[in-house]
Amino acid sequence: MRKLGLNFLVLIFAIQTITLCAQATDRPKPWFSLSIEASDPSHPPTHYTADRYVVLVTYANISDVDDMYSEVDHEEMLNMIVLRDGAPAEETDNMRALRKERKYTESKGWSGSVQAPVRIKPGKSVTWPLPVGDYFDMTMPGAYTITVNRETFPHDLARSVTVWSNTIEIVVPQPGAQTLQ
Repeated sequence: MRKLGLNFLVLIFAIQTITLCAQATDRPKPWFSLSIEASDPSHPPTHYTADRYVVLVTYANISDVDDMYSEVDHEEMLNMIVLRDGAPAEETDNMRALRKERKYTESKGWSGSVQAPVRIKPGKSVTWPLPVGDYFDMTMPGAYTITVNRETFPHDLARSVTVWSNTIEIVVPQPGAQTLQ
């Protein structure tokens, strides 16, 4: 009787395993990579000021075919993870508005882009400024770690793979503190 119960339990787990494996979808290998670097605060990108804490994001085509890239892929498609001294940094109204916009476009199924996408050849990349300080309050002194990620298929998470950038640190000094050059 005990052996029958044990065989029954093994059969139940085997059926669940087979069901899970049968439902798994193939996730394609990412065709792009992401990397970030802090912009030079003494020479911020055009139209940005040094106190906005701009990060330069590079989207690189790592596949062997042309990739279509649109400016909607900037802030709308990136997830920003910003920590201040190891704790989540406070979001600004801009970040809350961006989240609201993402929910709206997801519900409507529209990307919001009106610009024609750009072709990125294999091995080539595009870099743009991301004003992280517009989305997270970086006015408090501390060490801010920043990472970005993006889904390969943001509207089909069952097939999607999350592509992560490197992590960088930006130190916001105490007011009046001198920085070493």
